[in-house]
Amino acid sequence: MVTEQNASNTPTPAQSRAAEAAEALATEGQPVTARTVRVRAEVATNVAAEAARKWNESTASAVPETPIPDNVMARYAAAWRESQAEASAKFAAERDAFMAKLQASNDEIRELTGDLTEAEAKIEELSAAVADAKAALADAERAAAVRADEQAALLSTERTRADRADVLLEAVSAERDRLLETVRSMTRD
Repeated sequence: MVTEQNASNTPTPAQSRAAEAAEALATEGQPVTARTVRVRAEVATNVAAEAARKWNESTASAVPETPIPDNVMARYAAAWRESQAEASAKFAAERDAFMAKLQASNDEIRELTGDLTEAEAKIEELSAAVADAKAALADAERAAAVRADEQAALLSTERTRADRADVLLEAVSAERDRLLETVRSMTRD
């Protein structure tokens, strides 16, 4: 970075204006930056940047670091303890509320699990009853089918006997009619 400075390290008029602008800005409470120095002193950016850097370095090294007074530290510690106590109390209250909700949820889960176990046992019981009923129905249907077959066979046998009886009845009736005719014809003669 090239700055306008003569051989005897005497500041140039632009450097002087930039340094004066930096002091004026600081006195007014304005930030001392290359841009604000450049605008105020109407100098080149490199001159303004050098003046702002030098002023900020000298100010930083000139301000001694002072320790925090004991009364401020005591107030800070008290405020910290109070904040910590409030936060702890709030956390404990929220934790207790959460734990109560968690316990209620766990109780509800246990209750629902018990209900589910009872329902599953009832389902198994009813399933067994349905299976028994289906087996009994199948047995009854088989027995009814066997009984129906037996009744059908008996009916068939009885029909056959009835048919034979009808045939015999017709034969007997025909023989009777013939014999009656014979008897009538003999009595007429």
